[in-house]
Amino acid sequence: MILVCKLMINGALLHHLYGSGYNPLPWKHRLKICIGAARGLHYLHTGVKHGVIHRDVNSGNILLDDKWVSKLSDFTLSKMRPQPSYSSMSKALEKIDSRMVGTPSYVGSKYTKGCELSEKCDVYSFEVVLFEVLCARPVVDPTLDEDEKFLIHWVRRCVGEGIIYNIIDPYLMGRIAPECFKIFVDIAYCCISEKGDTRPDMGEVELMLELALEMQEKADSELVDVDPHGKCMYGEVSFCIPVSDYSL
Repeated sequence: MILVCKLMINGALLHHLYGSGYNPLPWKHRLKICIGAARGLHYLHTGVKHGVIHRDVNSGNILLDDKWVSKLSDFTLSKMRPQPSYSSMSKALEKIDSRMVGTPSYVGSKYTKGCELSEKCDVYSFEVVLFEVLCARPVVDPTLDEDEKFLIHWVRRCVGEGIIYNIIDPYLMGRIAPECFKIFVDIAYCCISEKGDTRPDMGEVELMLELALEMQEKADSELVDVDPHGKCMYGEVSFCIPVSDYSL
């Protein structure tokens, strides 16, 4: 048997975030890649007769073609399930193999403890990717201090201490419009909630990312009208992140 795949000439997303020898990706470029991946996951979850749970969403499995369009790859661990319209959700989930699979750093802790597998597991993993995109660093970096080694723990700590801007990739500082940043962080943080039923579905994630891109393009347009060499400055931006989610 032969598996024929389309050549993805620009390789995996992770290489462009923190690989050696690559130029930093512009912010809007990163947003469009995330939107493409979110659209793919949304289709897997709801756009086919039998929903598919990817089970191994990570930045290494998001590939980029010659036009920088993102594609999901590696469906080795993927699992199909009947749509809720054919049977109750609880019965459908009972038939799904809930073994802990995928890349550990991208999997919610409650899933690793044996909780039921659902599309919300993909949502959690995808939002870890979103923070990788924003921070341009690995999910686990053993070279960093203990409080920064694990990306998601570091993000939660910065949110709790009100220093969320510290997580931004230095290359992106001043390049992300405040309203775009607010939308992006809001949706990303909601999706790494340990309570799966409180996470949004991929359709909502896709829509919010598209809104974030719209806000960025609007800000860029207004910025050019004022100062073609200007930078977006961050003032006081409030987030919709529940206080109860600040704790680790």
